[in-house]
Amino acid sequence: MDRGATDTLIDLARAVRYEDIPSPALRVAGQALLDWAGVALAGSREPLSHILRRQLASPEGAHMLIGADTRAGLLDAALINGAASHALDYDDTHTAMMGHPTVPVVPVLLALAERHGCSGRALLAAYVAGVETACRLGELLDFTHYEVGFHSTGTLGSFGAAAAAAHLLELDEEAWRHAFGLAGTQAAGLKSGFGSMAKPLHAGRAAANGLLAATLAADGFSAQEAVIEEPQGFAATHHGGRADAALLAHEPERFRTRDMLFKYHAACYLTHASIEATLGLQRQLGCGVDAVEQVEITV
Repeated sequence: MDRGATDTLIDLARAVRYEDIPSPALRVAGQALLDWAGVALAGSREPLSHILRRQLASPEGAHMLIGADTRAGLLDAALINGAASHALDYDDTHTAMMGHPTVPVVPVLLALAERHGCSGRALLAAYVAGVETACRLGELLDFTHYEVGFHSTGTLGSFGAAAAAAHLLELDEEAWRHAFGLAGTQAAGLKSGFGSMAKPLHAGRAAANGLLAATLAADGFSAQEAVIEEPQGFAATHHGGRADAALLAHEPERFRTRDMLFKYHAACYLTHASIEATLGLQRQLGCGVDAVEQVEITV
């Protein structure tokens, strides 16, 4: 029997084992975790992070909030840490998903590791499973998903977060399907929120959505088991096309994690070429900004 898009995506994520991850992908995964810690610590000082902590932190909370001496419950910690790490738009990005794969995933793993404990190898494997899920789903939906107005960090990131949590919790195949169904029905995030506090909130919500999806599924909560390819499922509503499982199986041996992009500037990665070109021109001309009267740019 042919495996649908949802099952194919789950098969690929469940198959991730630490010992099978090639060293280049493992090296990038480690770099991504360090990068996340840095940008999350910096972002924890931003106004949006203070607001979220005021609203959601709890004296009874058991889970760490990075950069703060307060704590929160499991889901709220994932939300706050996810939003803080995207507050400066300085976190890593990936062209396969046209978004930021790490910020919805790491807060989930930190919260679960605090609750259940896990080895470093288990955490890294779950991280890679989450990133691979978001990136492969991005390849399935192609640029159309982003072009019509969805912020992939919030939408695809919900699936990535759910996959990471399901992997770390070692859910069975049926629970994975329900986790994906719950992630898909919660997935949200509009590009119209760019330039406001809503954009980093998408990352936080994706983390909390994916974590809730996996923990509910682990407890027997049900959802649509073929959420991606159903006629009114995720692909149809968020892409307007058919979910071709064969696209998900493209280069199954290649780990998309190794293609992560790290930022040199706290801005959208698509602006980095222009920033670098401008800095290079300044060095070439040997003048400061004050000497520039007018700039004409052709795109």
